[in-house]
Amino acid sequence: MSATTNKQIQKAGDNANQIQTQTFVQNIGISEERVYDIVSAACDRAIESCLMESRLAVEQRLNSFKDELYAIVGNQLQLFESLREPSCAATLGAAANAAARTNSADDHQMLAELLVKRFESPSDRHVATGVSKAIEIVEFLTDEELAGLTVFFAVNRYTPSSGVIGDGIKTLAGIYESLPLNLLPAGTDWIDDLDILDAIRYSSITSLTPFLDLQFDMLKGYTVCGVGVDSAEEAEVLEKLEEAGLPTDLLVDHELNPGYRRLSLRYIDRFDNLLYRHDCDASIPGIPLSNAQIEALRFICQLSQDDSCVAFIKENLKKEMFKLPVLVKVHDWWNSIPLVPRLTPAGECLASANARRLNSSLPE
Repeated sequence: MSATTNKQIQKAGDNANQIQTQTFVQNIGISEERVYDIVSAACDRAIESCLMESRLAVEQRLNSFKDELYAIVGNQLQLFESLREPSCAATLGAAANAAARTNSADDHQMLAELLVKRFESPSDRHVATGVSKAIEIVEFLTDEELAGLTVFFAVNRYTPSSGVIGDGIKTLAGIYESLPLNLLPAGTDWIDDLDILDAIRYSSITSLTPFLDLQFDMLKGYTVCGVGVDSAEEAEVLEKLEEAGLPTDLLVDHELNPGYRRLSLRYIDRFDNLLYRHDCDASIPGIPLSNAQIEALRFICQLSQDDSCVAFIKENLKKEMFKLPVLVKVHDWWNSIPLVPRLTPAGECLASANARRLNSSLPE
């Protein structure tokens, strides 16, 4: 949560265990040389299965695949510990075979990203199923189909974490800017093709939720009604913050609902991972909130929810978003989708792998 002074509450990030990961790398049980031997052996088996006349082309493709895999893994060689699980080793072989069938460097990057996703969750059967199927169909996707799949996934899954509305909307725009918006498909052919490939399922009976309605629901911390300025509710909120030992400047003016105030929180239903900081020095560890502080925030968020301002806030959200052309483009494309797609496990794996291929800073 951001605030107007040097006090803030922040949501613990997904990468909060980076130090732990670094320690794991230092105690890795598989050497770099052994990793290269394992990957090379999988690629050699793919070469052995090809015709003599195509061997040179296959060797070049597999060299490209290996380069992409090593580049993505970087110094996280501990991921290859997952090869102790036989099914992960089989996935490596399947990826090598798929890499041999395509001369696209983008496909090789995708296959490498999918392998990393599999190695990160070696015992997750849902991931295993999705990655295995995704590897089978990578070579059959057109650039436009993959773009549509990725942006559809991104709209549904990526959301900002900043408690400041303007910053959050800019972050969302930045995510979309890193995606292939210039390749977005039109019509229904791309949906039909992805359905055939088992990347999506779709319904023609219902309508897709409009982009702004979807964002209004996803960005609940931004779109709550809030409490009126100088109202009895505001006084009650300030009292609750003081009683819980939280700074009162956590209550800020509502950017989308003038005359009201809200907590500078992106989420209004997630409190367990919040950390409290007394200053802006990120090197100082945050302090987990007490049960009393969590209950105070939960009470304030519930008090801030009122349907009376929905139309007004939604219109102001639209105005803020439409200041950024990239959000207008995504809005227009999303609202033009004639069917209601639903991503399968394979579609989710393909979309998330492509998003991370294009923007490595995106979370899993």
